[in-house]
Amino acid sequence: MLDFLKGGKATVTITVDRPAQPYFTGETIQVKAEVQVQKELKITEARAQLVCQEKYQYRDESRDIDDDGGAHSSIEKKWATVEQVVCQQSLLPEDTLPSGFSRSFEFVAPIPVDAPPTCRNGKIVSVEWFVRATLARKLARDIEALVPIQLLSAPTGEAAREGVYGFSNEPDEATLHFALSSLEWCLGDTVQGTFVVQPQKGFDVSEVRLELGRQEYVPQGKGNTFREAKQIKLAGRMRLQPGQELAIPFSIAIPEAAPVTMRTPHSTVTWSLMGVLARSLRRDTYVEQELFVFSRRH
Repeated sequence: MLDFLKGGKATVTITVDRPAQPYFTGETIQVKAEVQVQKELKITEARAQLVCQEKYQYRDESRDIDDDGGAHSSIEKKWATVEQVVCQQSLLPEDTLPSGFSRSFEFVAPIPVDAPPTCRNGKIVSVEWFVRATLARKLARDIEALVPIQLLSAPTGEAAREGVYGFSNEPDEATLHFALSSLEWCLGDTVQGTFVVQPQKGFDVSEVRLELGRQEYVPQGKGNTFREAKQIKLAGRMRLQPGQELAIPFSIAIPEAAPVTMRTPHSTVTWSLMGVLARSLRRDTYVEQELFVFSRRH
């Protein structure tokens, strides 16, 4: 029994088939809800729901007029909360439940394959899942029980092919790509591959580095972006010559506690691998490739 809430006249409790273990997208949650009435209770409905709750931070612009008639604008960061009922089942219709009423209900909640996984470590994005049972009432607070659910994502295999990935932002300067065994990875994995550099011109670089980056993006309002990158230096200052080829092996670890790849109507979390030729007094030459990061293997 994971949650226990009293409403004065009745008690609702929820148990799930996997109380101490996470669920994966595409699986089904078996739920048992129990209703016990201590004193006669009128309800409009009893229902069970699988709910996805998303919180995200967006930037909102406001405009003010001062005493002189001048217009001023300011940007304020705000948080919004959105709940989506993914699955719902009516347990009881509108009725008056007598004192001593006691009944158990079964609720089967399929989790969509494309559902966003739990996200608790984001900076501007948060996703939580829970099962909720409700005794809805008029002109009185509903009686509810909640059970949090940890939802994980697993690699699909759709982008798990070995290959050459990525394109240079300046192919006339240097052809760049990654040789990778896969584009699908999990939290805690070490991404191993080769950064291949084929200069098309002669030029100096101050360093060659690799970046593993995560970006959280919220499009609402003026848009809001948080980016975090882990960098490793692959080589120091050097001069590159046309016809030369560098094949630099690398390994870089994905953090164990971080948001995984996800997309909702309100936010996205994406991961990317970037190989950079750092150049002085001009923009860098680089290659960037999206990676798909999952919670863990099923």
